[in-house]
Amino acid sequence: MKKFLKLVMELKSWICLSFTASILIYLTVEFALAWAEEGGRLAAAWASFAGARMRCTLILQMFILCACISLLQYVFFSGRALKRLGYGLRMALFAALCFGLCLGFAAAFHWFPLENPGAWLSFAAIFLIAYVGISLGFEIYFRVMGKKYDEALGRRRRLSNGEDSVNKT
Repeated sequence: MKKFLKLVMELKSWICLSFTASILIYLTVEFALAWAEEGGRLAAAWASFAGARMRCTLILQMFILCACISLLQYVFFSGRALKRLGYGLRMALFAALCFGLCLGFAAAFHWFPLENPGAWLSFAAIFLIAYVGISLGFEIYFRVMGKKYDEALGRRRRLSNGEDSVNKT
């Protein structure tokens, strides 16, 4: 039961991060579209953007998508499901499955016209940019945290060695 609750807490955190990122990406794209429609006039774009509404069904769709992606993230990056897969291959497979999942949701829920190839190319470009940006963000975060943990471990070892030498004399 303890392992199950730990899994639930991990997934909850991952879903929250994923959902927050998806909403921020959605807002960025919506504002960019409003800005383009208003001919680059910032005040008009803001007024148009501020008057826009997001459907509850879209919010639910994005939440379900984020939950699915978080389950994939658990499988690929928790170290509990796939243990002997190189990091680069993990990233590539995870990206491909996420992209396929996003494509499926976009097509099933008609997020944009199916017959418009420009919309699909834009979707693919936005996915790629977002994936690379989020991946780099996590990579930087984990490297910084790794350095902090290494420094703390080094201080602990030095302190431990210092105490041992004091006790021996």
